[in-house]
Amino acid sequence: MQSKYQQKLKREESVRIKKQVEEARIQQMKAVQRQKSNKLEEKKRLQENLRREAFREHQQYKTAEFLSRLDTESPDRSTCQKALHDSQSSTWARSWAYKDSLKEEENKKLQKMKEEQRQKSELLEFNRQQQEEERTKTHRAEHKRVNNAFLDRLQGKSQPGGFEHFGGHWNTNSGNSWDV
Repeated sequence: MQSKYQQKLKREESVRIKKQVEEARIQQMKAVQRQKSNKLEEKKRLQENLRREAFREHQQYKTAEFLSRLDTESPDRSTCQKALHDSQSSTWARSWAYKDSLKEEENKKLQKMKEEQRQKSELLEFNRQQQEEERTKTHRAEHKRVNNAFLDRLQGKSQPGGFEHFGGHWNTNSGNSWDV
């Protein structure tokens, strides 16, 4: 009887250890996913910075080229300076609007990724809780079954016509078992 109980305890311990290993694996997968997400975010940020820098350099080059053409072609210098100022301010406004739209889009993507990660985490936690509840329910049912079987055996021994009266081996001290 005790060996069955020990086996049951060993099984429960094994299940608990497996569950802990699985939980650790899930946490490790979450950490890896977070690292990948962070690396991807950093890579996108670096690419965006490089693209912006290249765009700014190209724009400066084109502006300088345009100004040099205007200086050589235009006799009225004040008109050129005014046109340059207007084009720079409108270019500046467009550049900021473009940067803002890119930043907003990037933030939306990041929020979406965070929400997906949160939902995945909640789902994993929910599944873990369900498994824990199912394991507890199974454990209680098994415990109840074992207790009922034990009580049934006890009742069978104490009632007339029980195992000891019919030659059962549950109670070896009953009857003339010591008389040889």
